[in-house]
Amino acid sequence: MDKLAFFRQLLAALEGQQPGVAALVVKAEAGLPGVAPGNRFLWTPEGHYGSLGSANLEAAVAERAREVLAGRRPRLDTIELDEGSVTLFLEPVLPEPEVIVLGGGHVGQQVAAVAKLAGYLVTVIDDRPDFANQALFPTADRIICNNFTAALQDIKITAATFIVIVTRGHRHDYDCLRAVIDSPAAYIGMIGSRRRVQGVKERLLAEGVREAALERIHAPIGLDIGAETPAEIAVSILAEIIRVYRRGA
Repeated sequence: MDKLAFFRQLLAALEGQQPGVAALVVKAEAGLPGVAPGNRFLWTPEGHYGSLGSANLEAAVAERAREVLAGRRPRLDTIELDEGSVTLFLEPVLPEPEVIVLGGGHVGQQVAAVAKLAGYLVTVIDDRPDFANQALFPTADRIICNNFTAALQDIKITAATFIVIVTRGHRHDYDCLRAVIDSPAAYIGMIGSRRRVQGVKERLLAEGVREAALERIHAPIGLDIGAETPAEIAVSILAEIIRVYRRGA
């Protein structure tokens, strides 16, 4: 693949909201035929494009890809192969960040408003027409009135997706978490008391969900700023999302 074709594919990934990692060979030791500075390679979950000149090198990049995406920052990596070492510049290709608000109640309304103000794409999901409409969410990019599980099955969740679970009860919390817990989402937060959150976690554990997966959940949701009102809670949630987005933790 020539450089022009490579950059066309990179542009297509960006326009399609497709996460990936772009790799550029910076330095290669002698003894690695085909591996040369300037070789480019694009890894995505759906496939890869370009060539680094070595299948083993490309496999090593694929192994590091999710870590690079999670870190959200470019980096130099030196990869040791049997034939010698290669230094690569690895750059995350990140979709435009999106906040998915699950629940159209008072907190969900404020989260959607603050998220849009902060510059995020905003999707709102609720199964009640009275709570999933343009009147309550005038700035949302997408409003879906449907069963939570069904709606989430039709949404592409990427490493730039931030999920906020603010539904009206345990059953819906569980349904939402079950649907997204193994997704590549950058953030999964759930509102509720510690008892409510623990109950949902215990049910998921009993059904075989890994403890490590449950540790991804931000609950209690939001930074601890003493928030009480829906607007204050929304600010604390967005502050936590911004911290994850900018710092990767």
